[in-house]
Amino acid sequence: MRTGALWPIALMLGVLFAQPTLAEDRPQLSLPIACEPHKTCFIQNYVDLDPGPGVRDYACGRATYDKHSGVDFRILSAEAAKSQVPVLAAADGTVKNTRDGVEDIFFKKAKPEEVAGRECGNGVIIDHGDGWETQYCHLKRGSVRVAKGQAIKRGDRLGDVGFSGMADFAHVHLSVRHDGKIVDPFLPDSIDGACNNGATGPGLWEPAAAAAFPYRGGEMITAGFTGAPPDFNKLEIDHRDVAALTPLSPALLLYGRFINLLKGDQIHFAATGPEGKLFDETAAALDRSKATYVAFAGKRRGDKPWPAGHYDGRVELVRDNGVIATNVVAFDLK
Repeated sequence: MRTGALWPIALMLGVLFAQPTLAEDRPQLSLPIACEPHKTCFIQNYVDLDPGPGVRDYACGRATYDKHSGVDFRILSAEAAKSQVPVLAAADGTVKNTRDGVEDIFFKKAKPEEVAGRECGNGVIIDHGDGWETQYCHLKRGSVRVAKGQAIKRGDRLGDVGFSGMADFAHVHLSVRHDGKIVDPFLPDSIDGACNNGATGPGLWEPAAAAAFPYRGGEMITAGFTGAPPDFNKLEIDHRDVAALTPLSPALLLYGRFINLLKGDQIHFAATGPEGKLFDETAAALDRSKATYVAFAGKRRGDKPWPAGHYDGRVELVRDNGVIATNVVAFDLK
């Protein structure tokens, strides 16, 4: 369906952030995606509040990139998008514009000119009145199910999560604007791009939505056992694409997949098997920040097969000598 052109993200990069003169009847937003927070979906990027070349999210962290104009709710992989993850209207309104028909392809595999003017990919803009609107980008091709001029209720399905336009992972990008200016839904009253590392209020979100996504400036999105080193790019295509652990696997590894790591972060791995402790080690501190990252540790197999039985593993994300994320996994080898 093509009922008009969406604002491409590139045209929004130079807009000014809204000042705290926002209308009192500002919309209250629900989540724009149907998922299990911190299990099947995660916030990869927040709005970049820094007006210059640096980056700063609403909590004074770095979980964003230069001039990013919205909030990216990512899912585990492109394969997960095949299950039709719904993109939902965050508030009541009227459809202002839609676009469909843009191919789902990771941007790094495309040429820049192939998405020029269509950086948002397939998407929807909803007018909420009084100068407020929301925009939903990177929807799956062929999934947009609303039309220009259609009245929308909060929670109505607009389409499905995809990776059309300028996207290197499957997600929905939500932008909020008031009178054409970008508003950070987590910190709508920010003045001149100021952040607040103690922000606890819901902002524009419904309390339940805000509670579902408290700020996390670093997160582990999955962990598990594998028989060979996992490939980062393959995991973005299919989060299940790891080598099965078998008695004859050349290695027994424990891996973790992370987003928004900072320079100095460390990953701790510990595992036990049917014969006791296998390994307990902490990787060297990161020499630079990582928007996405896969790490692993383990041991090579000797002459004998890995023994059958129960295996337990723990992966921890360590920052400033404290554990900020933990994933405990188990596996039965037969």
